[in-house]
Amino acid sequence: MFNDIWIARKNALNLAQTLMVATMVIAVGPQYAVITADDHDSSLTVIQEYDPFT
Repeated sequence: MFNDIWIARKNALNLAQTLMVATMVIAVGPQYAVITADDHDSSLTVIQEYDPFT
């Protein structure tokens, strides 16, 4: 979990490029988390998506 949105975005981009999977930054209360697209659930609030193939 991250308190700063910029740190979460940097980690999501790095993870997407390293693993070559789509990642997302989601809001969890006042904090942010990074998940892969496989873990996405429709109840999550997606802030940003990173797709290494585009």
